[in-house]
Amino acid sequence: MGKGGSRSGAGRPGQHVKAEHCLRFDVRALARQKLLNGAYFTWQWTSGRTGEPVGSISVATTAGGLHLRYSHNGDPKTDFVATMATPCTYGGSRAWFCCPLCARRVAVLYMVRGRFMCRNCGNLTYASKSDDAIGRAWRLQWKLEGRLDKGGRRPKGMHHRTYRQLQRAIMLCEAQRDDALVQAFGRMFGGRHLDKVLL
Repeated sequence: MGKGGSRSGAGRPGQHVKAEHCLRFDVRALARQKLLNGAYFTWQWTSGRTGEPVGSISVATTAGGLHLRYSHNGDPKTDFVATMATPCTYGGSRAWFCCPLCARRVAVLYMVRGRFMCRNCGNLTYASKSDDAIGRAWRLQWKLEGRLDKGGRRPKGMHHRTYRQLQRAIMLCEAQRDDALVQAFGRMFGGRHLDKVLL
């Protein structure tokens, strides 16, 4: 999944670097932990599969932004990321990064070629953009299954009706994958129905 182009029913070709493959720095996570004013800390990324550290940066925050110290391919680097805030409708404010390259207001910066930048400056796309129909069904099913307990059991506190809706949605994903596979086989064998191919 994710290469695009050559597969049956694929989405956009997969030449672009995927945002999911880059280290991401989210201002909302910093705001939740109250780290945007006068703090000095180390931010660390871990692998979603193994839980092992995959990168870290030292951050010093001031009223105007973040001073970053990190290394890329063994080279020490420093960078400054300005921050800003916009008022919320019902009081308070929302924090934003200003992209160091284009000054665009963004919530997330990505590490691309040794620098932090917005998704637009990094020419990044999401992996889902180059998924085929089977990949999109898998991605949605993983998202739905993430709302359930291990083994697909109903989490404590979830309404039975919601649980049944999730089960139906997961079964629909499985049916969509089966349909996409049948159509792909049909195209591979000159439009013949799958039953005739298998006989």
